[in-house]
Amino acid sequence: MLNKVMIGRYYPIDSLVHKMNPLAKIICVLLFIIMSFLTFDIRFNILLLVLLVLMLCNTKVPFKIYFKTIFSIKWLLLFILIINLIVGSNLEVTIITMFRLIFVVLYTSILTLTTPPTEITYGLEKLFFPLKLIGIPVNKMALSISLALRFIPTIIDQGNKIIKSQASRGIDYYNSNLNGKILAIKSLIIPMFVLSIKKADDLADSMEVRLYNVNNKRINFRQNRWNFYDTFLVLMHLGLFILIMKEVVLWGI
Repeated sequence: MLNKVMIGRYYPIDSLVHKMNPLAKIICVLLFIIMSFLTFDIRFNILLLVLLVLMLCNTKVPFKIYFKTIFSIKWLLLFILIINLIVGSNLEVTIITMFRLIFVVLYTSILTLTTPPTEITYGLEKLFFPLKLIGIPVNKMALSISLALRFIPTIIDQGNKIIKSQASRGIDYYNSNLNGKILAIKSLIIPMFVLSIKKADDLADSMEVRLYNVNNKRINFRQNRWNFYDTFLVLMHLGLFILIMKEVVLWGI
């Protein structure tokens, strides 16, 4: 039931995107998300699609994993379609909005599939470094975001175990009526919530035993060097971002 959810999982493989600096990947993701929500022009949406396909190919991650990612948000896409039809929105705008969401989810999955959680923490700390100058605890923010991403596949795995154990006890998640489905989901959510708290407590205890201090200066196991490919991709995203911003400003005028 939850096997198709791929958000937050890391897929270890050798590719150009895997070797990129985490900071460069995060910058590209942020620029892509902003561009996706700024433009309604079909030409720029096609350019974003081409850029997305090129990035997906460079990750060398099997496309079936990305299809699983899209399939995991099918109910959200259906909800957006129904809401737009109810309020009488333009069909073209509705389709573009749905494709925007797919673009953002796929591009974000590139980051999580090609970057370990510890490297995401490193990239976020570098990205938020200017905030540290005004007293904002950047390291705590980066650690919280990284742990949240890391816990997504953990919770999904626990959910799959609960589903299998309850199915062996006669609970049917697929063929029961509406009332049965509600009871089944209720019996799934409560154990997942309890197990998530237990996992968080275990993680906190293990970090405390290892004398982990979020305020101490940390070194990184990997040498995250900024190379030519990082510069090329960031400049390519930045150039497309400038074109879209120019179009948005002209549209506003």
